[in-house]
Amino acid sequence: MNGFELKDWTLTISPEIWGLSPFKKILKKDKNRNKDIALKEMLFIYYYTDIKSNYLIISNLKDREEEIKKDIELPTNWKIDSVVQEAIEFYNNRSLTVIGKLYKNALKAANDISEYLTRTDVLLTERDERGKPVNDIAKITGAITKVKGIMQDLKAAEKEVIKEQEELEGRMKGSKTMGLYESGIDFE
Repeated sequence: MNGFELKDWTLTISPEIWGLSPFKKILKKDKNRNKDIALKEMLFIYYYTDIKSNYLIISNLKDREEEIKKDIELPTNWKIDSVVQEAIEFYNNRSLTVIGKLYKNALKAANDISEYLTRTDVLLTERDERGKPVNDIAKITGAITKVKGIMQDLKAAEKEVIKEQEELEGRMKGSKTMGLYESGIDFE
């Protein structure tokens, strides 16, 4: 979804975004004249959901919520309410392409692998009912040897996602370049 741009740590929101129902509700909900809370909630949605957000590495959603809330200085008693939740789901559904979805899921899988590797002390001491190790060191070292490939693949995937987003933004902003089949197929 275009309309959100983070530049120099400032979120710029295109005026047409406020016309979309879930975001309009956020704006109406904030009764303050300067709409500070509405803008912070939009920033929260961006950091919480957007594929370019550095906060996506926090896999526990409650931890992610608290970290973002603290960093953008939302009130300590602020919670994701039904209006913000609707906007998060709307943004998620409208901003993710197939490539973006694959990348987001790959990030989650890489996070899970990282969590697995942080528990090696527990994994190595875990025993079955006969006292034999459940996990042997070969499994763990085998996982470690694959980390470099995972990192390289994630970097390549990230570049593809960024490339796709730039292409989509160009098309959405009136770019003269068109994708394959956008102008139709001429069989003659």
